[in-house]
Amino acid sequence: MNHAVVLAELFEALQSFTSIDLIDWHFAVRFAEKWKLSVADAIIDLNFVDETTLARALAKAHHLQYLPGNQLKCDFSEIDFETFDDLVGVGATPLTENRLAICNPYDDHRGNLGNRICQREMVVTERSHLYEALRAQSLTEWHSRENLDYE
Repeated sequence: MNHAVVLAELFEALQSFTSIDLIDWHFAVRFAEKWKLSVADAIIDLNFVDETTLARALAKAHHLQYLPGNQLKCDFSEIDFETFDDLVGVGATPLTENRLAICNPYDDHRGNLGNRICQREMVVTERSHLYEALRAQSLTEWHSRENLDYE
């Protein structure tokens, strides 16, 4: 049984960091298809790798820089509510130095965020850290607006 490897560049990158094999890979792909997940999400859900290893492999597969999640320096100064909602939907956050942190390079960032945001240099980071930064911004913005409403 000789099947083509789906997302071969990611599989090869993961092999350089882990002991994942073709059986694991085909199982993850089938799992992703069945549950309508990305392969990256399936790999995490199946506990084949941790988030840091996945982020490093995704960065390597797409020739992007990996940025550890604890080093994110977000800059939401040019982001309106609609754009923020799009960032949450696609898993991205704007960083200082005209960069954009993403957690899955296979997602359609240009289609969801547009060219203005996607002209930034993209870096890959862990999903949990990225969403933690988005949540913190959301809570900060919500709290600030709530205080303005009571003044």
